[in-house]
Amino acid sequence: MTPSHDPPAHDPPGAWPMVAACTVMVAMGFGAINNISVFLLPLGMEFQWPRAELSLAYAMATLGTGIGGIVMGHFADRMPVRRVVLCGAFVPGIAFMLLSSLHSTFELYLYHALLGLLGLGAIMAPLNSLAALWMPRRPGLAIGVVSAGGAFGQGVMPFLARHLVLLQDWRHAYVTLGVLSLAVMVPLALLIRDAPRLPVAAAAAAPAPHRRFGVARSWLLGWLCVAVLFCCVCMATPIVHVAALGSDLGLGGRESAGLLAVMMVCGMAGRLVFGRIADRAGNLQSYAVASVGQTALAALFPLMQTRGGLYALSAAFGLVFSGAMTSFILCAREYSPPQRTGLSIGLVMFFGWFGMALGAWQGGLFFDLCGSYAPSFANASLGGVANLLVLGLLYRVTVHRRRRATPAIA
Repeated sequence: MTPSHDPPAHDPPGAWPMVAACTVMVAMGFGAINNISVFLLPLGMEFQWPRAELSLAYAMATLGTGIGGIVMGHFADRMPVRRVVLCGAFVPGIAFMLLSSLHSTFELYLYHALLGLLGLGAIMAPLNSLAALWMPRRPGLAIGVVSAGGAFGQGVMPFLARHLVLLQDWRHAYVTLGVLSLAVMVPLALLIRDAPRLPVAAAAAAPAPHRRFGVARSWLLGWLCVAVLFCCVCMATPIVHVAALGSDLGLGGRESAGLLAVMMVCGMAGRLVFGRIADRAGNLQSYAVASVGQTALAALFPLMQTRGGLYALSAAFGLVFSGAMTSFILCAREYSPPQRTGLSIGLVMFFGWFGMALGAWQGGLFFDLCGSYAPSFANASLGGVANLLVLGLLYRVTVHRRRRATPAIA
């Protein structure tokens, strides 16, 4: 899955169907690891497990996704991507089947770890990388579309699961989700294939620079990982706690849940918009613009006292946080060493998942300590400021140096 050095004049035939297949698979994978939000109540009622213990299942899934993205991204760089993606297609369905017969929290954690490690972890980084390779002229748009699929899955799959639990018991709901996942994801995985490559002779003659903008690519990736860690601390706090914040301000359960739904719907649009901005203005510039918006808006959530204000703020935050996510994936691809695109995206996304977990945890911790969400969201904005400081360093080394260089450094 090595990107070609000079994009062709046109995208290869079949590019859009391939991007569509990647999008649906990412949507299903994201929806799978978010299922625990629907099953918290029925599992807690049957087994009398505390919600803190049940919520750890999501942490296991996200941690597994981060580790799986690195491992599976490594394999995707070295073998046909279909083999890796087939693993990600089978595992969610199998994990859902296993969850239908669980009787212990150990099983709950194990199966959710598998959902992340060998499920979404085998899909997210490899398919984002693959989509960009199929559309070398518009990689930002390709990754934006695939990322939008993730947001769609986060909303639709739990919605479907909720109705299945109401129509059936939770065990049969898990079985139905397993059958649906296998029926949709396995055929799509069989359609996935690597993007057309350069001819052998041209590829052999093409340069394989391990430096970019005059510095080692590993240096760029290292600082990008630091930026993404702080970026996702800022990102996760509103995502995880906005519904609870709405309830604290007097909104009903449906209205509070609607805040997150609006955020995710606008997130789909933000991924597409910032993907196009990245194609036109540059990946780092797109990331910086989205990060400025995310940092500023995160601090405003505790200040909003009306339903309309919270909904408007959630919509605006959805646009920019999703733009940041799309843009840092594009930066990871740009800074990637040759022939390690999947591994590089997986590594950067691991730090993103870690930041998401940290941001969600600190939001709850400081609320418990202070009895208010104001410190939690202030900390989120401080994370955004740290992200912007690192982006400023990357800007000086990349964009600023490239503009001053004559000729530009490749």
